[in-house]
Amino acid sequence: MAKISFYLTNPRAKSETPLFCFINYGLYSIESGKKKYLPLKYYTTISIRPDLWNKELNRAKESNKWAEPDTFDISIEAVKKSAKENYNAINKKIEDFISTTKKLINDLTTDGIPPTHEKLRIELDRIHRPEKVVTTCEIPRELFSFIDYLIQTSNNKQSTLKSYKVVKKNLQDYQSAKKIALNFNSIDIDFYNSFIEFLTKSGLSKNTIGTRIKILKTFLSEANDRGINVPDDYRKRTFKKPNEETDSIYLNEKELMQIFNLEKNPKSIEIISREHHSDKLPEYLTKVRDLFLVGCYTGLRFSDLTQLRKENITADETINIKTQKTNQNVVVPIHPITRQILEKYNYQLPRAISNQKFNVYLKEIARIAGINEKITTEITKAGFKVATTTEKHNLVTSHTARRSFATNAFLADMPSISIMKITGHKTESAFMKYIKMSAKDNATKMKSHKFFNPMLIAK
Repeated sequence: MAKISFYLTNPRAKSETPLFCFINYGLYSIESGKKKYLPLKYYTTISIRPDLWNKELNRAKESNKWAEPDTFDISIEAVKKSAKENYNAINKKIEDFISTTKKLINDLTTDGIPPTHEKLRIELDRIHRPEKVVTTCEIPRELFSFIDYLIQTSNNKQSTLKSYKVVKKNLQDYQSAKKIALNFNSIDIDFYNSFIEFLTKSGLSKNTIGTRIKILKTFLSEANDRGINVPDDYRKRTFKKPNEETDSIYLNEKELMQIFNLEKNPKSIEIISREHHSDKLPEYLTKVRDLFLVGCYTGLRFSDLTQLRKENITADETINIKTQKTNQNVVVPIHPITRQILEKYNYQLPRAISNQKFNVYLKEIARIAGINEKITTEITKAGFKVATTTEKHNLVTSHTARRSFATNAFLADMPSISIMKITGHKTESAFMKYIKMSAKDNATKMKSHKFFNPMLIAK
């Protein structure tokens, strides 16, 4: 039996926002010998105000707010009647969507085999979005035309679509270099090995190549869902995404305090005065500094930081917020520095600028704060290990905030499971790869262990 769960497209919308749903109807793939279910994500034509949505019941919330505005001038009975009619109407739309979808799945299932995502999506569009129906025969069957089709019809972010175009260019360059004509039947395990070699010789790092392969597998999966004949090799374990652990940095408590107090440090003031002709950090850098520090003491993503409001602060002195990326409720205790910065901005943090500019300004702040430790990083590029040494401030980015939060919390003996509730890691092994403590910090932490304190054991 199909299970359909609804979600708000924009939970923070001030007005109505469309509902989308995940339709789980038994379609699955086998990964590493395990069954992985593949729900279809579908955007409905039903819209609702976030404050009138009951996520627990997955239905509209009963409220007099559903009443038509003109009824408020008539009587309370008229308000209640209007509210009930509109409330029932929206929930009926949801129920009708569910029953129609389940009937479609049943009709499209042949010999116990459920329909592909594309078949189900097309039939749903025929009912709910007839103006957007694209029949199977109109879907391009040629590799590069299909990638163009995905770019044109996808609901993904512009950054994702840009990466699709990059991989298309990689495939075209490969085709030219090998003097062959690529098609879907070409994409087997032999192609995979040859394409990896080509990208490696092009000078890309192992992790960048891994991202390219991940997107290529998305193309193949999407084509397969639309009934295009694709070799099954992309599902094999050997057709994997290459990756290597990077030497990402974090900032320890001392370094964070250097950033927090940089306007009290004579050396930092001297740099500010020389470069900005003032004894105070310019406003644009101050805002970046403050946003970054809140990230370091909450572990929240920057997309969530700028959504923080006073109503997110609970009576028990915690921040309670639903994250935009994962749609999960996160509860974080308020650190004194977080409290000070929130009060400074009246609990409405500055709007985030582009990630690129943010990182440029952040490196400048870290430099002014004197975070100049020499750091050597190593990555695999063009098939060779490449080591680079630079000052630490050159490596600080917006994501350093979440790594700093996780690592510093771990060093302070906070339970891993508690930190993972905020960072969103599903397994402890994945979380431990995220922790970036230095050898010195590790040694300091170990000094207090009973193994290095025989006298404690004797007692």
